[in-house]
Amino acid sequence: MQTSGFFILAVAICLIKILLSRIGWVFDGLYYSTRLVIMTFLRTLLFASRTQALKKGHMDQAGINRLVKGKWAIVATVAIALMSILLVLLAYYLNSQHVVIFEFRTVDVHPGERAVWEVVFDLVFIVLLGLIAFIYTRHFGVFKAFPVAIIFSLVFLELAYWLSSLGHRVNILFPLISMFISLLISGAFRYFVLERGVRELRSIFSSYHSDKLVARLEVNPGAAKIGGDNKDVTIIFTDIKGFTAFSEQRMPIEVVARLNEYLGEMVQIIDEFDGYLDKFIGDGIMAYWGAPLAQEDHANLAIACLLAMQNSMHKLQLKWQEAGEEPFSIRAGVQSGEVVAGNIGLRGKKMEYTVIGDTVNQAARLETSAKYYGIDMLVGEGTYLRTRDLYSYRELDRVRMVGKMLPVTVYELIGPISDGPGRLQKLFAEALEIYRSQNWSEAEKVFSALVLEYPQDKPSAMYLERCQYFLRHPAASDWDGVFVRNAK
Repeated sequence: MQTSGFFILAVAICLIKILLSRIGWVFDGLYYSTRLVIMTFLRTLLFASRTQALKKGHMDQAGINRLVKGKWAIVATVAIALMSILLVLLAYYLNSQHVVIFEFRTVDVHPGERAVWEVVFDLVFIVLLGLIAFIYTRHFGVFKAFPVAIIFSLVFLELAYWLSSLGHRVNILFPLISMFISLLISGAFRYFVLERGVRELRSIFSSYHSDKLVARLEVNPGAAKIGGDNKDVTIIFTDIKGFTAFSEQRMPIEVVARLNEYLGEMVQIIDEFDGYLDKFIGDGIMAYWGAPLAQEDHANLAIACLLAMQNSMHKLQLKWQEAGEEPFSIRAGVQSGEVVAGNIGLRGKKMEYTVIGDTVNQAARLETSAKYYGIDMLVGEGTYLRTRDLYSYRELDRVRMVGKMLPVTVYELIGPISDGPGRLQKLFAEALEIYRSQNWSEAEKVFSALVLEYPQDKPSAMYLERCQYFLRHPAASDWDGVFVRNAK
């Protein structure tokens, strides 16, 4: 890293030294070239029909006498007579019928008499420097292309100076003009045409997406089909437990302040784990991974984010307790699967990038079902199958959701798999297996023991009630162990 830094510094010093050593020659060249261009334009414009030239062999002595008789004669070298703008304007306003300009050239070489290769050299560098500036600006932007243009300009000037020192005549003005005009044109093309879609993507996603993913979208905007596309995603819904009662007991300004504090912490965590914050639903949050950019590990990212959110909530709860304020906690539902992702709404009025489909509905219902099971985080089978190698779960139930024919298995998220299954997980899994074998009396005994040992575990109490129900009302012969959830 230090070596590359020294190398760049050395190159910069060399370029500055070259520029300083040639600065006088460069400014002289630019100055006289510019004056020559303006002078030629003025002479063509002002004297096109009245210019009188005196060239060797074109006029005899009598003709010269007739030309200068009764007129003002201005005699000067080419550096003044040919290129002085003031002199030309003076001649124009004095009327060319009363003024004759004699030009004495110190070099017997006219612009049209340059060597062919010198003209070709000018044309090649006009095209070459213009193309370099255009292509580089188009691909990398004006800010990155400008230093490159400066470097190429210095290299060209050094080459032109070397050729000039050998007596050759090369143009230093037009190639540089070509380069910087191309720089401006390409920069405008990139901004108004190429980057228009990128700016639209940033306006859509920057408020809800992490800067890292927005940068990826800018590099590859085609990766996000905002018009509508099928995506494999993981979705989480979160909600504050008992927020209605909490808000009813407090002033609105206090409720909003607490809600903003909580949402601010959660949004930062979602951003940290490269999630897309879809919307706030009252005190709830909807976020997802895998759209608009595909993420191979979207399920693992979502679960890791959810655990981080839970840890952050514990810290907030301690902070609120120390301040004498009532804390609250959250519950969440997670599901992975295919959705339709795209811009939804009325164009020109209200549109937003979001995801829709059965997976979204399941995630939302899992969040509300977490309250029924008395747990904090309820995970769908789609997410469980993608993350079970990294995270520990407790299987809770097989549920048939409202309006669905196929059941889904739901799980409680425990934590990283490195923590290992706890005693409750092992005993609960054994009891659940007995329950599904329809051995109601034995299952009742096991769940009764669990309730005595873990009185706060609501799933154990729930299954104890089910066992007691089936002891009184035997299950049908085709019972498949699926619980029908009638509420959404």
